[in-house]
Amino acid sequence: MKMIRFSKYVALVIILASVFGCDDAEMKAIDNGLYIQEAAPSNKFDQQIITQLVDDEEVVKTLTVRLVRAMDHDVTVTLDIDPQLLEEYNNKNEANYLVLPEEYRNFEKTVTISAGNVSAPVVNLKIKPYSSSNGEAYAIPIRITSVDGPVEMKGNANHLLYLLTSPHRQKAVIIKKGNRTVKTFSTAIPMEQWTFEYWVKVDNITGEPTGDWEGLGNKNFRARIFVPDSQPLTFSDLTLRYYADGANVQIPILQFQNSAGHFDTTGFWWPDTWYHIAYTYDGTTVTVYKDGVKNNSLANSIDWTFKSLSFAIGSFGYEQQVEFAQIRMWKKCLSENVIKDNMSRQVAGDSDGLIGYWKCDEGTGNELKDSSPNQNHVTLGGTLQWSEQINFSHPNK
Repeated sequence: MKMIRFSKYVALVIILASVFGCDDAEMKAIDNGLYIQEAAPSNKFDQQIITQLVDDEEVVKTLTVRLVRAMDHDVTVTLDIDPQLLEEYNNKNEANYLVLPEEYRNFEKTVTISAGNVSAPVVNLKIKPYSSSNGEAYAIPIRITSVDGPVEMKGNANHLLYLLTSPHRQKAVIIKKGNRTVKTFSTAIPMEQWTFEYWVKVDNITGEPTGDWEGLGNKNFRARIFVPDSQPLTFSDLTLRYYADGANVQIPILQFQNSAGHFDTTGFWWPDTWYHIAYTYDGTTVTVYKDGVKNNSLANSIDWTFKSLSFAIGSFGYEQQVEFAQIRMWKKCLSENVIKDNMSRQVAGDSDGLIGYWKCDEGTGNELKDSSPNQNHVTLGGTLQWSEQINFSHPNK
């Protein structure tokens, strides 16, 4: 036992001697590290993805290249666009971001950390307003691509990925009882997996204030706005209907029902408030997402074939008014990340798996055009109304 312990001591001495026998400059390089400060905030060292809204004015973001400790000579660093970083993100998250064209972005690509300093001069990344005429999503993937000096990268903070969003503004279609319509598709669509998503707002047009909304005492008032068994939007045999007395007769709910069962949404529903709703099916379970967050689910394994899209059916009331925007049908089950990513912007009409896309942004007339390849345009009955312009980055402001 004493011999083993003695051997350990000898080994430790040899290791320490070899380390401290190194050249001092080499030791500093090994002990040092290079990183982008904005990719390593003090509260979370592994944060390298930033979502950035680009509105009507130029946006300026800072990039600060730093060392853990100063060195006795200059360190020159090159920053550049890294398409592979974006490709990896797209593959991992089922996304389809493109690199923002160069004319809309600008930054200094070479910086130097002077001897004795720990930080290079701040780099300003300037992002100009851009357009997404066909629903393109853009990003700026930046990485430290080269270093002139004996220093290594620190952790994963050698890159930053800016996921850009631009305000999606459009008018919305306003549906009333007189607009009742059932659109039969040109071809029935069987689907093993699917997603339906849309923006919806139920308006209070009773002339009375919302007031104390929840509770049994206000059930009858709620029922004038969220009419029981009203079906503002229905996908073939997939019934989506409102009830004013869900959640123990306290608040309205949106109920999903098909031949295999039904389930309700949870949480509050308020009139005059926009919500993003998405229903997904992965082959075994139907899940509802409200504003990009999972709300409820139901095991539900049946064969699905979609033949129609219906508006204002069921017990849709005379005092009822519902607004819609960005109605989409996908022949695949979208993940929660993808739903969140897409909900506040348009998508390309030829996106993979998109089989129905009614933007509801025409602003005039009675036709809702289908921007997907299937071209199942909907002509609504009655006299159609349209909302004012809405910014779906923050529709309730």
